[in-house]
Amino acid sequence: MGSAAEMVEASTELASKAGKSLEEIVEIVETTAEQVRSIATASEEQSAASEQINRGIEEVNLIATDNAQAMRESATAVEELMRLGEQLTLLIEELRNS
Repeated sequence: MGSAAEMVEASTELASKAGKSLEEIVEIVETTAEQVRSIATASEEQSAASEQINRGIEEVNLIATDNAQAMRESATAVEELMRLGEQLTLLIEELRNS
């Protein structure tokens, strides 16, 4: 009977060790799951930030395009003013000479 009691005791000890090992595995799995959730959250935040940056770049490009168009229009207006100024100068000279 001593042998059966020893076997029961050994089995109980093994079961206890297995239980502790399973508890450790569960803890590791929970920690890993939390880390995966943290990575997923960080990834979502990074994606949102990238989208904001892209929108900002698009806005800057639009502003640059608008500015370029305004500069072309300003250059055209300056050329027209110069032409009109020259015409005015000629008219003034003609009036003075008349």
